[in-house]
Amino acid sequence: MMSVFEAAWVIARRDFVAQVYSRNFVLFLIAPILLFGFAVFVGSQTERVGNQPVVALVTDSATADALNIARTRLVAATSDTAFPEFRALNPAEDVRVQARALLADEEAAYSAVLSGTLERPVLTGPERVDEFTGRRVQLVVEEARRTAALEAARAQPRGGPIVRDVTQNAAGNLQMLRRLLARLGQTLIFTVTIMLATLSLSTLVEEKSNKIIEVLAAAVPLDSVFLGKLLAMLGISLVGLSVWSGIAGLAFTFAGLATDWVNLPDVSPAIGWPAWIALLLLYYAANFMVLASLFLGIGAQASNIREIQTISMPVVLLQLMVLLLAMNAIGGENETLAWAAYLVPFSSPLAMAAYGAQYEALWPHLLALAWQAFWVFVIIRLSARLFRATVLKSASGGSFLGFLRPWRRRTDAA
Repeated sequence: MMSVFEAAWVIARRDFVAQVYSRNFVLFLIAPILLFGFAVFVGSQTERVGNQPVVALVTDSATADALNIARTRLVAATSDTAFPEFRALNPAEDVRVQARALLADEEAAYSAVLSGTLERPVLTGPERVDEFTGRRVQLVVEEARRTAALEAARAQPRGGPIVRDVTQNAAGNLQMLRRLLARLGQTLIFTVTIMLATLSLSTLVEEKSNKIIEVLAAAVPLDSVFLGKLLAMLGISLVGLSVWSGIAGLAFTFAGLATDWVNLPDVSPAIGWPAWIALLLLYYAANFMVLASLFLGIGAQASNIREIQTISMPVVLLQLMVLLLAMNAIGGENETLAWAAYLVPFSSPLAMAAYGAQYEALWPHLLALAWQAFWVFVIIRLSARLFRATVLKSASGGSFLGFLRPWRRRTDAA
């Protein structure tokens, strides 16, 4: 008889070929691309409409011009979206009534109304506008006041522009960008895993209903069935990931050629790009195997698709909680939660992917990968024993550590 790993390889190859060479797999590859393209299109349309607050300037023309000039000066040093948009209007006889009418106009959609003069400005609007709009308007008013005071005194600021002494990098900027890379790596692993690992919940439902699982369990060790199906799903996910990465690379290349390339920050992960990319793939595989083995064990206890649908929401919430825990490894402000993220097997791959972007040490990754592989073994073994005891209603079939001896051959019962 075949060993555990030989049988797992046979089952993995069977499931992999059956899935990849099917029409549904093409739809599986196309669906995320269409979803992403639709999200980009909707986002671009939303960006055109904009969510920038609009403030009506109900004041004299000189004050309105001074405020617009001050805003232009501040925007040039920051960005156009950093300050609300100004629209100058002629003041009515009763400015207070006019301001409330403007705020009630749903078509104009004003967030606030600024009236009065530079010396005594009045901002009309709900209390919540103080969080963004009010503070930015205050900055514009203060800039306009300074400019008016300098012009009245006929004074000009002394000195020239700041002299730049350019260095290669700064520790603060480098740390900030590496934290951004760490969060990006976690997001990529989490996004692909949540799309693919959750599918393992329903893997055994059809085979249970068709009694195929009983035939497989009688022919090969049940651990091989679980391990083989996990390897098949991992292979399928890697094929999909390769296709999506290739399409993303082509899109980036096309965008770069169309815009004379994009200026990317001169930063690399602490461990280096080649090692970090390799670690991302390894941690994705580890994250997928840990979560998919758990979901496969949970889904194996379900008897129909309705039960799978019932437990899908808690499973997604579990993955979100894991992501939130892993985020504590970025920056290291809370060492207790950071160590918990490194040690909890479900968050360890995400946390260690962030670790590679921030720190140069390589040996922690070797320990982490071994730790995660151990938990894959434990979860598969527990899931197989639980499935045999609760679903197949049979004996466990060997000791728990028997899975550690792949060279052991099964013998036919005499």
